[in-house]
Amino acid sequence: MLRTHRLPGQTLIELLIASAVIVTGLFAASSLVFSNLQLSDRDADEVVAVNLAREGVELAKQVRDSNWLGGLSFDQGLRTGTDYSATPRWNGSAAVQSVVFDFTANDINATQAIVRRSTDLATPDFYTQSDPTAPVTPWRRLVIFHPICDTAGGLTYLNDGLDCGADPTVGIRVESRIEWLRKGRTSVRTIYEDLFDWR
Repeated sequence: MLRTHRLPGQTLIELLIASAVIVTGLFAASSLVFSNLQLSDRDADEVVAVNLAREGVELAKQVRDSNWLGGLSFDQGLRTGTDYSATPRWNGSAAVQSVVFDFTANDINATQAIVRRSTDLATPDFYTQSDPTAPVTPWRRLVIFHPICDTAGGLTYLNDGLDCGADPTVGIRVESRIEWLRKGRTSVRTIYEDLFDWR
């Protein structure tokens, strides 16, 4: 019969190695779970930000189209003088269809740029910049309308303080900018779309 000899402490070493492997596996699994939770929060913020930016462009299109239907200049309400930075004033209500842009805000940090959650029972999940008493969200939105001028050298896109002068304004570049702060980190998303007076 064959006898095996046990070395003293061999089971202790095996126990330490097995514990190290289990702890490493648990640490990796928990890191993966926390990383997925952070990515999920970031993705949810991205979806809201892109939709708010897209909404800014769509509201500008609505103003342009309403101007056409009303026989007005296509860019009426999309600028005031040479101030092109604005925030949309719309409460999402089906009863109030008109969209107005407020040109008070000149940068994304202005009070008017804060996006708020609607307290109206008819639109409880609506984000608005119309109601200054509604609860604040982490997002800010500023819509900038850059006139597009038809110059001798081609199309020229202007910034605040400039106008086309004698050159015809053939369109507007809508810049819808969203900024938000989450866990000490500022994120920015911007959507551009050119709206032309093709009618």
